[in-house]
Formats: sequence, structure tokens, C-alpha cells
Amino acid sequence: MKYGKLKKTWQFSKVYQEGDKYYSNLFILYVLPNKICEIRVGLTVSKKVGKSVQRNRVKRLIREIVRSVKTFKPGYDLVFIARRSAVDIEYSKAKESIFYLLNRANILY
Repeated sequence: MKYGKLKKTWQFSKVYQEGDKYYSNLFILYVLPNKICEIRVGLTVSKKVGKSVQRNRVKRLIREIVRSVKTFKPGYDLVFIARRSAVDIEYSKAKESIFYLLNRANILY
């Protein structure tokens, strides 16, 4: 499924303030319904997670897992925040954690 990106600071702020928050040991997920019938995804990986190489790897992992999901309900803004424990995680554990969050948020068919 094709998805859009959240890029502006005000978009992230709106999701943080008005959205629902879900936790796992690797990631935090904020979910906010939007008025357009599209999934938009934002990623936040702070310097606490590691150096730029590790941060970029975590972002690539999240993007690839979200890209592989085919069963999103349309009309949501999602913001994933990586925790420190996500720095050296394997693909399978990251995928399991993200699917757990998406199921808790009830945005999968």
C-alpha cells in the first residue's frame, strides 16, 4: 500500500497532542484519524538511540515494515518513535513489535 509522509513540525505536534498513544518495548506509536483517506507516516529517532548510522538503520527498518503492511484502514496519521532498545534489533523482532502496536491501535483489517 502506498502511504504519505508527515514532514511538517505542526503535523507531528498535532498527532502528539490529539492522537492516541500506544507503547511497546521498542517503539511508541501515536495514531490520529485524519480527514483524507490516506495513511501518512512520520518517524522520530532521537540522538539518544545512537549515532547517525544506527538511527538511519532504525528508520529504514520501520519504513520497510510499514511498506510491507497491506491491510491498513485508510484515514490515519501515524508517528513512530524509536526507543533506545531498538538500536540493534533484528527485522523479525521489530516487525513483531510494530504489528503488535498496529493491532492495539485497531488500524489493521
